[in-house]
Amino acid sequence: MFTNHKDFGGPFGKQFINDINKYEGLEIASGYFGVSAIEKYKNNLLNISKRGYCRLLVGMIYHEGVSKSQKKALENLNEDLKNINDESGVFISLRQFHGKIYKFKKKEDEKIYLGSSNFSDSGFFGNIECTSIIDEKKTKNEINKFLNHLYYGNEFTAPLNEVELFIKNRKKKKTKDKLKNYEIRPELFPTAKITSNIDIKLRVDEQPRSSLNLYFEKGRKNRTTGKYAPRPWYEVEITTEAKDRIKDYPKGEFTAYVKDEDKFYELKMITASANYKAITTKDNREILGELIKGKLEREGYLERYQRITLDTLRNYGRDFISLKKINDKKYYLEF
Repeated sequence: MFTNHKDFGGPFGKQFINDINKYEGLEIASGYFGVSAIEKYKNNLLNISKRGYCRLLVGMIYHEGVSKSQKKALENLNEDLKNINDESGVFISLRQFHGKIYKFKKKEDEKIYLGSSNFSDSGFFGNIECTSIIDEKKTKNEINKFLNHLYYGNEFTAPLNEVELFIKNRKKKKTKDKLKNYEIRPELFPTAKITSNIDIKLRVDEQPRSSLNLYFEKGRKNRTTGKYAPRPWYEVEITTEAKDRIKDYPKGEFTAYVKDEDKFYELKMITASANYKAITTKDNREILGELIKGKLEREGYLERYQRITLDTLRNYGRDFISLKKINDKKYYLEF
């Protein structure tokens, strides 16, 4: 066991250096990484690749973004590894992978470590961690299967050169600018009588990568560049259950009127997919997301690129939206 504490196994970084110089193959699957770690161990990574192979999978940066120096370090490492052999390189998980696995290989000899140590100086030396060698044969076999799945057996891992990493904290074109196009004057907001009401529960814990959390899907592959990129942050839809689609549930296109603090909106909406189960804004799914996520952000319950959970909604005080019918194809939408 390695904890980076001198009384409990000492630093994992020392063991990493000891092993990387003895083995002929290395696979790392780490949630995060540090530029300093890549710089410090780059020659070791290239040398083990020359003796066999070296693969690094980073699990949490696709949706969270990277700094310019992180992006450059990964790209340079990937290029250098690929120049050595095609078995080596940098991979990116298109879904959030938070694990930390280190596998060293030399012919039939395999050494696997599993724990909490990211591929970084803090993970190797600074933080109090807990990373252990795996000796039990069955567990080693399971981890090997999982590593193979992470690298080659799934739809959510891609080589770095097929992924468009975005730079955190860069100056971006303002994104919250679509909803304002649907703002109307207060006197145009209807005051009609409500004839029926449908409350639709937001099942975010059951839908961690869909509905309000579409951003955490694997994203789309750009046909021109051939690279994967995350969906827009505000892209959402609301997926209903059969019990929600009762009398007066809208089918197809409808209009929703929204009052949000001192602003009034008229939104073009649509229910689509099988049995009209998906509710979203007709022109652009980011408009509904800007309304819902924007409100959670404004009131301090959600940070950008953070998953919406049931706790998020409970802290906000509402885990459902309401569609209140006022006329044929016209509703109040409340959140």
